[in-house]
Amino acid sequence: MGRILVALSAIALVLFFWNEASGYPSQAARLPVLLGWVVISLAVLAIIQVAADWRKQKLAGTLVLLPAPNWRELAIGAGFLGLIIVYAWSIAYVGYLIATPAFLLIPLLALRPVGWIAILLTTVLVTGAIWGVFVYFLNLSIPLTPAI
Repeated sequence: MGRILVALSAIALVLFFWNEASGYPSQAARLPVLLGWVVISLAVLAIIQVAADWRKQKLAGTLVLLPAPNWRELAIGAGFLGLIIVYAWSIAYVGYLIATPAFLLIPLLALRPVGWIAILLTTVLVTGAIWGVFVYFLNLSIPLTPAI
């Protein structure tokens, strides 16, 4: 059930970003639309995979639609979803160059899936790549620094 909620949240996030991109020039809106279709496709595939697993479990007589909740995983998922919402909201106020590294560093430092060097390298490279696509390549005027 958790995968379905994550997939539906991803679809909702795509719809939010498509709404935001609707004001972009047509050429600049192409990338968010394309990426949105990729995310929606992956989300739909995840839902299909869960449904197929449920069917197998039902045939085997082991289907449990609502297993005992893993509160830690639910808290991590809810925290990450909240972080995405705060990130999308905060770009207009603190700027991309503060919001994006913070958005990347918070979960990486909290969960520590990799070491410090990989965390810092990932943060710098992803921030730079996104900046390069939206500011340099697409010539979008996004707020880079805090709005004063």
